[in-house]
Amino acid sequence: SRRYWIRVWRADTLVYSSQLAQIVDLPIDPDKKKFTVTVNVPIEKVDLDQGSSQEVAFRVRSIVISSGQITPGYRIQVALPIEELYDEIIEVSWIIILGLLFSTLILIIISYFLAGRILKPVEQITSLARKIDEKDLAVRIPLGSSHDELYELAFALNQMLDRLHYSFHRQKEFIASAAHELNTPITNVRIFVEQGINNSTLPEPFRNDLVRQNEVLLRMGRLLRSLMILSALEMKRKIHPENFDFRVMVDSVIVDFQSLFELKKNPLKIQMPEHLPYYGDEEQLRRVVVNLIDNAIKYSLSEGTITIELEKINHNIVLKIDNESPPIPENELNKVFEQFYRVEKSRSLEFGGCGLGLTIVREIVNLHGGEIYMENEPSGRVRVVVQLPDINQSSVGSI
Repeated sequence: SRRYWIRVWRADTLVYSSQLAQIVDLPIDPDKKKFTVTVNVPIEKVDLDQGSSQEVAFRVRSIVISSGQITPGYRIQVALPIEELYDEIIEVSWIIILGLLFSTLILIIISYFLAGRILKPVEQITSLARKIDEKDLAVRIPLGSSHDELYELAFALNQMLDRLHYSFHRQKEFIASAAHELNTPITNVRIFVEQGINNSTLPEPFRNDLVRQNEVLLRMGRLLRSLMILSALEMKRKIHPENFDFRVMVDSVIVDFQSLFELKKNPLKIQMPEHLPYYGDEEQLRRVVVNLIDNAIKYSLSEGTITIELEKINHNIVLKIDNESPPIPENELNKVFEQFYRVEKSRSLEFGGCGLGLTIVREIVNLHGGEIYMENEPSGRVRVVVQLPDINQSSVGSI
């Protein structure tokens, strides 16, 4: 380069001189290998960015190359203007900085994709684990082909789910078996108690005690029947759908409750289409309507209006039943569908319920792929809403 000052000596003979070395004569100290020297260089001769002072500082490096086979050796002297050196240092610094920034950016991008690829199985495991509940314990996490740490984690989680599934199944089997085994002796006791009640030869106080005990036995019988129904729904997880008219089915339930409406003097307001065909389990859905109307009558204020609405909205059968009753606290609206849950614990004895009716209703609605929820109306009414999807919109019979 024309910017480099280079001279090559062999002994005292100059064998090579660069263009700059021919113009500028630098005082060389043969005893020093590295040093800096300043000389005056007229700008007319060469432009080295020396400015008006015409002084240019050179950084000099002297190297001696010798060999036992070459005599004498070579002495190479190389110099570069410091102004040029500063520019090159700055240029190299910028190259290094930009290179580091670019390398860091590339490293971040590569790390992001690698981390995403590495964590993808963990995300899949997490997503699937969140979907698994007591209704879906049969679902298992895919193990994958690589026998790495994630494989071991998925395998351990599947083993845990196996144990939970077995425990839940055994628990449901026990409840169903216990309810079935207790049903017969309680029925026999009820028959015996009713015979005692009808026996006029027994003292009146004793017969009154038998009446109270018979009421307790009736509540126990209802509880056992509810447990058997709920256990059957949870264990079989299937229904038997058929075509029927939803309107006709609701009308028949209303007729069955007509005497209770009249007894509590509850005016009934009905809004339903003339016909509403549906494909589902009529027997189970009838149980849903029976439980909901029964609750509406039980918890309605005396002479409070009960409204039953049935309509089809966007391929969904929507059943709404509301009554005039004290509002349910907002934080307990979802809890009313839990087993044995009571908003007011004293109502269990007052109305004779067992706390499983709404749980059974929710289970039947879920088996039809629908949803149920309860809400407080601004007008001071409590409403329960059931949405049942059309057979083409949901898988009926299993979850």
